[in-house]
Amino acid sequence: MIILTAVVLITGCKSLFTREGNLLSSAKQADKRGDYKTAVLDAVESIRIDNEYSDAILFLKDVYPRANNYYSLKIDELKSSGGRFVNDRIAEYYSALKAINEAARTLPPLTDPKAKTQLILSYNDYSSELEKANGLAAEDHYQEGLRLLKLKGRENAKSATAEFEKALSFVPGYRDAAQKADSALEQAVQILAFFPFVNNAWNIPTSQFADNMLNKTISDLLNDSEVMKFTRIVDKQMQSRIISEQMGSMNAMMDDKSRVEIGQLLNANILVSGTVDSASLEGPQTSMTQYHRTADIKVEETEEQSGYYKNQSSDTLNNSTSTADSQSADVTVIGTRKAFADVYVYTKTITFEVTVSYKAVDIETGTLLKSDTLKISLDDTSKWAEWSGEEEALTWEDKNLIDKYEEPVLSAQQIALNAADKAGAKIALGLSSFLK
Repeated sequence: MIILTAVVLITGCKSLFTREGNLLSSAKQADKRGDYKTAVLDAVESIRIDNEYSDAILFLKDVYPRANNYYSLKIDELKSSGGRFVNDRIAEYYSALKAINEAARTLPPLTDPKAKTQLILSYNDYSSELEKANGLAAEDHYQEGLRLLKLKGRENAKSATAEFEKALSFVPGYRDAAQKADSALEQAVQILAFFPFVNNAWNIPTSQFADNMLNKTISDLLNDSEVMKFTRIVDKQMQSRIISEQMGSMNAMMDDKSRVEIGQLLNANILVSGTVDSASLEGPQTSMTQYHRTADIKVEETEEQSGYYKNQSSDTLNNSTSTADSQSADVTVIGTRKAFADVYVYTKTITFEVTVSYKAVDIETGTLLKSDTLKISLDDTSKWAEWSGEEEALTWEDKNLIDKYEEPVLSAQQIALNAADKAGAKIALGLSSFLK
């Protein structure tokens, strides 16, 4: 009887203990949210693990016909309604029908737990319907890509690239969509030329600040796949060589008259420039704050229990001294006293602040695409303490600081380089907002 009860309990709580139970639970949740494809596939997988799992079989018996009816009805509705890119959804529903019917077809013979007869699941092959729907969806996106390419302009070319890629997602190798996507991508690409960032702050503690800021900006953009899909960055060495050969003075690059010529030389669309406007450095410097600590300490008195020693020989007393010491004393609190300590807390700090500006300009039109001024502030701190007086007066925080030793803070050069990295990352983030 006990064994039978245990079996019933385990069967009833199968979802808590087995993979097939978890799959059935997932299937039921999918059914509730209207994801009938997942509901059927999870139920089928549960039955594949245990083809006598009655709860899963009964659930599949219910959900499988409902799923087929749902997707068939949706397809009929879409075909009659028409609309832009309607074939995308039709292909999606045929894909779901194909998946659940193939899953049902691969199941072994099942017994209906209630009727005790073989469970019959009818299924169809939707391969041809899905192939046709995918072809229609691919053609829809292909034609939309052609339409967008005719409109010219970088944004239209971006959208056209996405349409040709969508066509290929429905039918790999569809017509010449791959070549059309490459062609659209070339028209959508924007080429950035980064001119050396200029340091106008006399007190930057490193000559590498502007270069580091620029390098970080370029590095972060290069690592952003969304940005780089439609962006190319002119190589700095090639840029410097071309400009020095063709333009001479770097100052000539910045006036409006030279902008178009620069763009032609570099084959660039966008010019990015930046400046370090101001900076301030404080430290490293150490300050000390003295704290006076007081605490009330209990005063205790110990009294010997003289009765313990009565009628004991001297040998016994000598042999049991440790036991007597631990058992023969009463501790009595007779009052309190003040404990005093002085704590000397040292704080070493270095602070660096810098203001930088940048702008991105359309080389051909002179349109300002992006500009911003950033204020970057970084600091580094080391804190420790010393003390004198009575330890009982120290707080828990005091003891933690006293256990520490003086640690070095960042050097002026290192904190400035860290600020350059932070500024470069922020510039890259600002540029990416319109490059994607």
